[in-house]
Amino acid sequence: MEKEKRKFKRFDAYMSVRYKAEDAQKVAGISLSKDLSREGLKITTTESIKEGTVLNLEIDIPDDPKPVYSKGEVMWSKRIEGDEKNFEQGVRFLMMDPVDKFRVLDYAYNSWLETKVNDFSDPEQIPEIGG
Repeated sequence: MEKEKRKFKRFDAYMSVRYKAEDAQKVAGISLSKDLSREGLKITTTESIKEGTVLNLEIDIPDDPKPVYSKGEVMWSKRIEGDEKNFEQGVRFLMMDPVDKFRVLDYAYNSWLETKVNDFSDPEQIPEIGG
């Protein structure tokens, strides 16, 4: 089995992410976050964004009226397999207020917990402890 290279756990917590390139590129849009971690997230776009591009990010946490503002650097970009129109971008957070990072990660963790609880919503499916 291949050793996991990631330093931090990833959460599939879906939040709306507005992005806009800092430089003169006409790169801007809105996406849903995927694979969120302490260091960054993945977004889906209709165009490939050049590696190294710095994005201004606005992350909307569901049920939270105050968005999180951050900067992120595109670390990689690849076409989604079997999808001719969309690309995935790996974005590393550059600057994020620690309180805002906590808000984002807290939502992601709680969202993950809810899916884990729902995995065992049928009491007959809950594995026995020490079984």
